[in-house]
Amino acid sequence: MERLPHDPRPWPARRDEALHDPVLQATLRRVTHRLNTARIQAYQNYPAGAEARERAKHRKREAVREWEPLLAQAEQQITAHGGQVFRAATPGDVGAYIKKVAQEHGVQRIIKSKSMATEEVQLNAQLEATGFAVRETDLGEYIIQLAHEKPSHILAPAAHKNRQQIQALFRETVADAHDVVSDDIPGLTQFARQKLRQDFLSADMGITGGNFLVAETGTVVVITNEGNADMVTTLPRILISLVGLEKIVQDWDALIDIIQQPALSGVGQRLSSYTTMISGPRGPESWEGPDEWHVVLLDNGRQAIHDGPYQDVLACIRCGACLNVCPVFQQVGGHGYGSVYSGPIGTVISPLIGGMQTFGELPRYLCTVCYACQEACPMDIPLPEQIIGLRSQAVAEDREPAAVRTQYRLWGQAWSTVHGYRRSVQAARIAQRLALRHVGLAAGWLKTRKMPPVAARTFLEGWAHEQRRRRRA
Repeated sequence: MERLPHDPRPWPARRDEALHDPVLQATLRRVTHRLNTARIQAYQNYPAGAEARERAKHRKREAVREWEPLLAQAEQQITAHGGQVFRAATPGDVGAYIKKVAQEHGVQRIIKSKSMATEEVQLNAQLEATGFAVRETDLGEYIIQLAHEKPSHILAPAAHKNRQQIQALFRETVADAHDVVSDDIPGLTQFARQKLRQDFLSADMGITGGNFLVAETGTVVVITNEGNADMVTTLPRILISLVGLEKIVQDWDALIDIIQQPALSGVGQRLSSYTTMISGPRGPESWEGPDEWHVVLLDNGRQAIHDGPYQDVLACIRCGACLNVCPVFQQVGGHGYGSVYSGPIGTVISPLIGGMQTFGELPRYLCTVCYACQEACPMDIPLPEQIIGLRSQAVAEDREPAAVRTQYRLWGQAWSTVHGYRRSVQAARIAQRLALRHVGLAAGWLKTRKMPPVAARTFLEGWAHEQRRRRRA
């Protein structure tokens, strides 16, 4: 099984589909603007959040650098509290372990809370191929599961759909003849709640991700803005938590600062609506919670990233802030990236996990290097520099077509001299007059960009003309 699923269509096909989808364009503008505005206002109204952000950044980086002893401590604590720990090197290892646990306990129905890690390893597909019924319970994930799609945003999986599309989807997939499906948000939410209720009550196994893993006590922390995670972690008799190695934090003091950041930067709240903390299975004195709790620690290339020059990207807390400010994401949305992880963070993580051969086009074509993502990132991850580094790697590996490399080389040689630059401006004027928009490098650039016209006379040309005029006078 591949490390990271991908859309096999080439980038131009995905790009053009997104650019010609009016609903996608409208919803993306609305969602990203709302979330980004909320982030800015949240920090303005809560100065302590910026101070906590600085502390959180340093504590998260420290935890990533020293993750092996912290992970060992977390494993020891989880085991001491009655949980079971499994380290999964690959997506196949994750699926095999969870299927084994499910089969041993006669599981038939599985419910899940929102988790990007499960999307990364294609867990639903793995489980459904073996005959298990799997239901997403986060509203956005529920919608895209019914639509047989992938998340388009780290925080808002169905951000690319409007209310009318969701209403039509519910009518086509899960509505009965007597159901009335409204197109207003409260009505759609209530409809989904009613349909999911039986899934909650009949499930044998619950699966969550994990936003953080506290080494001090072995606690998995899940933050949501819906109450579904509480249902997933308490109602089924078996609970699985799939947690990436990079989610480790040292202790509760570190968590207090770090846990604020996804909400502040992602949705503009001081804290997420729900914080679910799992420290073990149900004890003899408890009346709720699972009989068994399994924590699956996911590697899937993370150790290789940890040992390489891009280690800082592991400090990502999946807040989605970089997506909301990225001009490329705002135009093409998450599906345009062809990866589970989109936006600037996906442009770095996808090639590192899934390989440059599959995802090398992301750093080459889907970044303007405007640095907005680093400014918005609460962990101050140097995403633009990392993207430039991946571009350099692509060039070193000769991943650019020979014709493109030749044109860039000639362009660089021309602009390295004064005369070459001036001649190129003159050539651009001619090309502009002849409308040569589909020749060479211009073909790809001008298809999706508006290039300002070349000046009829540059400043230097105008200055030279004025000097000649004065000499004649």
